[in-house]
Amino acid sequence: MAMDGCDHEGPDGDDAPLGLTKNERRVWETMVGSGEPMKAYEILDALKGSGVRAPMTVYRALDGLEAKGLIHKLEGKNTYVICNHSRPHRLQVFLVCDECPTVTEIDVKGLDTLLSPFARDAGFKIETARLEVRGRCEGC
Repeated sequence: MAMDGCDHEGPDGDDAPLGLTKNERRVWETMVGSGEPMKAYEILDALKGSGVRAPMTVYRALDGLEAKGLIHKLEGKNTYVICNHSRPHRLQVFLVCDECPTVTEIDVKGLDTLLSPFARDAGFKIETARLEVRGRCEGC
C-alpha cells in the first residue's frame, strides 16, 4: 500500500469522516480507494462518471478536506494524501519514494520542540510545517 492507513472514520466503521460535504465525501472515497497519492486531475478523471466535471469542484473539496486536517498536499509531487493521524497536527513529515508512488507519513516525536526555538529566535511563529524527505523506499 502506498500510504499509511487513516484513523478518520465515522461511526459503525463508515469509510468517510463525519461532517463532509457531498463533494468532499466523493473526493475522500476516491482517494481512499486509490491507496496512493493522487493529483487533482486524477481525482477529477475518477469522478467524471459520477457527474463531477469542473476542476474547481475537486479543488474546493480538496481545500475543505485539507482545512479539516483529513488530507495533506505534497508540494514536491503536487499530489494529495490521506492523513494517517486521528487528531489535527501542525507538523507533518513524509517519506517520499522517488522510484514508486509510496508515501509514508511519520510521527517524529519532539520535532515541534526542536524547531520552535529556532523559529522563535528568528521572530517567527510556526503555524504549520510540512517536511518531505525524498529517497527510496524499502521495496525499491
